[in-house]
Amino acid sequence: MKIFTKSILITFLSCSLLMATSCKKDDDGGGTAASSGEFTAKVNGNNYESFPEATAAQLSGAGEFQAMAVSGGTMDSENIQFIITGFDGVGTYSLNFVNIGTYSYLPDPSNPDPNTVVVFTTVGNAQGNNGEVNISTFDDTTVSGTFSFTGYNLDNIGDTVSVTNGAFNVAYTRN
Repeated sequence: MKIFTKSILITFLSCSLLMATSCKKDDDGGGTAASSGEFTAKVNGNNYESFPEATAAQLSGAGEFQAMAVSGGTMDSENIQFIITGFDGVGTYSLNFVNIGTYSYLPDPSNPDPNTVVVFTTVGNAQGNNGEVNISTFDDTTVSGTFSFTGYNLDNIGDTVSVTNGAFNVAYTRN
């Protein structure tokens, strides 16, 4: 069941890039505390900082079918990622079932078996918005802003993680 659930999430994440729906509020998105190339946060109160080789952003599609994915991984086999569908530049986007935030980790980094990955996602609670991403800068090369969300364990929805004080400033590629 664990493999099936993770397969569905991966399929959903891929399909969500093609969706045109977004939950964007009209505001300026706020500022960011991250330096160029950084992706930081607190996970259940603990500092999280990705390393440069595992930090990336990608813009896919065009017009109303545009999607922005931003991801940062650590040396401890952790990853935070969010995907904004219907991406429209600077503004605030709710994280939920459409715009997805995830936190994942390998319980035993010496065993890289993908079947052991623990995944927390904003998809887990379809009741509403489970966080937000504030895009403060979006130009020809860089996307930056702040984020926070509550993630629900795919294998036990009662188990949650709190991702707060997130900040990123990342050069993106266009697909």
